[in-house]
Amino acid sequence: MTTATTATERSDDIDLLVLVERSISFFRRYKWIFFGAVILGLAVGYLFYSRLPKVYQSRMILHSFTLSNQDYIQVIDNWNTILRKKEYSILAAQFEMSPATLTCVKQMKGYEIQKVFTASNPNGFYIDVMVTDNSMLDSLQKGILKGIENVDFIKKQLEIKRQNLNVLIEDVGNEISKMDSSKAKIESMIGNRAGQGSSMLIDISGLNKQMIELNEKWLYYKQDLKLTSAVQLLQGFSKFTQPSGPNLIVWLGLGLIAFLAMAYFYAIYHSVSRKLKARKIATATT
Repeated sequence: MTTATTATERSDDIDLLVLVERSISFFRRYKWIFFGAVILGLAVGYLFYSRLPKVYQSRMILHSFTLSNQDYIQVIDNWNTILRKKEYSILAAQFEMSPATLTCVKQMKGYEIQKVFTASNPNGFYIDVMVTDNSMLDSLQKGILKGIENVDFIKKQLEIKRQNLNVLIEDVGNEISKMDSSKAKIESMIGNRAGQGSSMLIDISGLNKQMIELNEKWLYYKQDLKLTSAVQLLQGFSKFTQPSGPNLIVWLGLGLIAFLAMAYFYAIYHSVSRKLKARKIATATT
């Protein structure tokens, strides 16, 4: 039993040794093919790298006022699908910008800042874009903000909100005008009847307080109308000078792998063909 086990172990060792020897012999026989594949793979990888346009990545951070973050992200994903299909005219109509400008945009993705779901997410979301021209980031930023506002549901909400604020501003303005008129009349009466000044002073004091409150409301509504938007821009796109792609190492590696694979399959084919021919000749001679 011990002798059989020892023989099996020796047989396995011999088989492994033969395999290693054959592998070394194989690579030695075709070393120039593999060496040429390395040179060609690196050269072709570098050629592809040099011909690809430089791509720059940038990010804008937004805060939602109308829809949930996930709703906005779905809208952005739909825009990215339109970009991928190169339907630039569709996206240009939503962004209110030139379709030719959008050809520089290679990718647009939305991400939520807070990953854990909550019913009311106080955090915002951000949009990452990949472009081949940094100079168009300003116009793209304006286009994205305009595109968000042009979403049908958001557009209707903003129109209603602006209409309501305009009505409130007009009503408060009318009230201020009426109180201005009342104040002028009271001041005139005080000037004509100095003897009744004590009671009139109390009325003027209360009127002034109401005037201040109405003016504060009017200014608040005006400010709210001016800032009415679908989202709040927390940080715009930055124009980086260093490109994020393409990656030279990646392209060199891809070229190397591709040509080494071709060299290996060619060497296998050539080796098998050579052995088959040798076997055929040996059979014919016998």
